[in-house]
Amino acid sequence: MPFQNNRTSTNVHSSDSPAFDSCLLFTSVIKMSRSAKNNVSLQKISLLVSESSQAAQVNKAEEDNIDENIGVNRDRQFSFLCANPTQSKSLSCQDEINRWKQDFLTGNSSFSKLPPHSAVNLALTNGRKVPFHSGWVGYFSYPQAQSTAPLIMAEFNYYPWSICFDHFNSCFYLLGEPDQAAIDAYEWLLAAQLSEKAAPSTVLASTPELAPELESALAPPSSFQAEPFIAKWGQQNYQLAFSKVQDYLIAGDCYQVNLTHPFISPNYTGSPLDTLMPLFKALKPSFGCYFEGDSCELVSMSPERFISINSSGKLEAKPIKGTIKRSDDPALDRELIKELLNSSKNQAENLMIVDLLRNDLSMSAQPGSVQVDKLFELESHPNVHHLVSTISAQLKLGITHAEAIGNAFPGGSITGAPKKRAMEIINELEVQLRSLYCGSFGYFSDTGNTDFNILIRSLEFRDNTITCWGGGGITVDSDCAEEYEESLTKIRRIMDTIENI
Repeated sequence: MPFQNNRTSTNVHSSDSPAFDSCLLFTSVIKMSRSAKNNVSLQKISLLVSESSQAAQVNKAEEDNIDENIGVNRDRQFSFLCANPTQSKSLSCQDEINRWKQDFLTGNSSFSKLPPHSAVNLALTNGRKVPFHSGWVGYFSYPQAQSTAPLIMAEFNYYPWSICFDHFNSCFYLLGEPDQAAIDAYEWLLAAQLSEKAAPSTVLASTPELAPELESALAPPSSFQAEPFIAKWGQQNYQLAFSKVQDYLIAGDCYQVNLTHPFISPNYTGSPLDTLMPLFKALKPSFGCYFEGDSCELVSMSPERFISINSSGKLEAKPIKGTIKRSDDPALDRELIKELLNSSKNQAENLMIVDLLRNDLSMSAQPGSVQVDKLFELESHPNVHHLVSTISAQLKLGITHAEAIGNAFPGGSITGAPKKRAMEIINELEVQLRSLYCGSFGYFSDTGNTDFNILIRSLEFRDNTITCWGGGGITVDSDCAEEYEESLTKIRRIMDTIENI
């Protein structure tokens, strides 16, 4: 039976109060579900997390000092918790991925059809269009070379329900067709949300059985520890690869190649879930995630959207290309912003990828519908400033969302241009397979919406080791020392955070 109880959390703080920390609440309920002291069971978890809307607003002083190039990131309205899937798929080759897309993401599944309970869900959300209620959530890894040993190339779970946190309205929604664990977790989250304003013993008078779990789970001890990250390449190795990229660029093979390299923490103890909150506070992602996979766990603080497709068929890509470090000195930080905005090199790099994405989207778009909505827009994060452009199009009739994602995958911002030759050079020069890094994580929702990120600023927990990658686009104008430093700047805060938990 569809879930019929029109329950949402209430807004328990005024507009001038700080936003609730949904990431903390979600990670807390997951930890609570893993405790032997309760009966809530959440398995094979997927978590999509965004920074709160209030924290995402552009600083007014920066807005006054810079100009209309500074934008407000409006992609951060919702975060989602999914668990207890009814189907799971682990796919090891492109043929398997293609068959799965054909079998499950076209006419043989509920995807792109509103489920029968959608009217109830719209009522639950007071008419607001929450893009994900239920559906397939997971990742596509970066394409591996055919000659390498097989790895899982895609892993997806079908979730019949989700718990959504609306950052704009500071409330939770229980959506889809929840099981009892979902209802219990939702009730726990409502109590935990209220506990930020009142003592748990007071708030939970009507549900005293939840009080001990709530009180301990909101401030649980962490046993996580990781050894320092070790660069797989030293600066000299990077220099050799950089020089070879330059040779290819000068020979005319490519205009740009995205060169990346990994850092390894060879041993860790504790749960990767314990890294989520520290990283979230340090990076404030737009498209972050946690995924409990069969052979690894993924934590990503990605700032970048790959492609979204709404239920009306509008495609949107938001490639990042152009980066500069941040400063704690506000005056110096403003100077760095101006330097980035006025950098012809960074603008040229961004424009190359915009042209590539226009071509990628055109394969799935109605003729004449591809357009560049925003060019070189500034987006600021705790560790760096980026230039972000937005390209949109209208989906061509007969093209499924899965086909559109596949036609543009992997994202051009993490390959280079032209894409095919850049990927061949990447495969030749990089020290090891990218695996999930530079792939995409996201969902195909039963509501007819699709949204995938680019898996940068990500950590892969596998075989008791942690892998973190950094890199950037190389052009003929690039300086090796500057590019190497930029690759570190992008992930230094991630590695420092992990090492200091």
